[in-house]
Amino acid sequence: MRPQLSILLMTHNQAAYLPETLASLRAQTIGIDNLEVVMIEDASTDGTGEQLDAFSKECPFAKVDHVSFRNVGKARNAALALATAPYLMFVDGDDVLAPNACELLLKAAQAQSAEMVVTSLHRFRGTLIPQKVETALFSPIGVTAFWEELLRHQRHMGHLTGCIFSRRLFETLRFPEMCCYEDIFIALDLLNQSPRILISGTPVYFYRQHEKSLSTELDDTKAKNMLLVLAKLKGNVKTVYQQRLFEALCVKQSRILLDNVEDLSHDSRNGINSLMEAISPRGFLLSPHVRISRKILFVKNKRELRR
Repeated sequence: MRPQLSILLMTHNQAAYLPETLASLRAQTIGIDNLEVVMIEDASTDGTGEQLDAFSKECPFAKVDHVSFRNVGKARNAALALATAPYLMFVDGDDVLAPNACELLLKAAQAQSAEMVVTSLHRFRGTLIPQKVETALFSPIGVTAFWEELLRHQRHMGHLTGCIFSRRLFETLRFPEMCCYEDIFIALDLLNQSPRILISGTPVYFYRQHEKSLSTELDDTKAKNMLLVLAKLKGNVKTVYQQRLFEALCVKQSRILLDNVEDLSHDSRNGINSLMEAISPRGFLLSPHVRISRKILFVKNKRELRR
């Protein structure tokens, strides 16, 4: 029988971490023979490709494509083009899964006819040997409620890894050719298809943070990508409550860019300034829906941008 789940594995120069990722796939309680593993190796120079080629011989439904995109959005699209299972899970080549992650998420999706099953991420550094998750509660959540979860940017941050999606959602949808933040950019497109969604606060996917992570090494190109994401999200804000959540997200992300991008261009700085200027100080600072920490950051951002 053909696998019901395709693992879409993106890799670029992750030879140091890939053995742990592949080991977590081998350990899946669903059985490696019941997974289609689509592996995209993008312009690696450190032996990543050789590891994937060797792993493909262990998995009867494995596919490997060696490309030279140097672009995560293009790599994800290449994986989508090769996937054939009715459900999809995106995995990055430096992360790991709980041993029963695939089984838990797939069973939840099938049992409740869900087209999205989303979980929170557990971030870690160094080495992690994931343990089997004993219990995980998956609750239905409406599209509007999930959209507001995304704007809060705490339990779910628009990440696609550690989640399961119906392949139907991607029949015509493709990722933007962005080097970072392509996941949250496309999240709104997924929601606009009004999928049936389950959500769980139990992490089954473990996101490795290290000095070469896409979200760690920030530069002006990534700053511009984030500003594009925020501009797209703004277009779907419909209520005052959502507006406050969106403004708080803009404040937080702007602070991250101001603190961590050394080569921030004049255009990017102007983009951040435009975000802050669009926020009504009175409405934001007096809102009960905005945390004190975000209000403090807003004042800090405004003062710094006036210099």
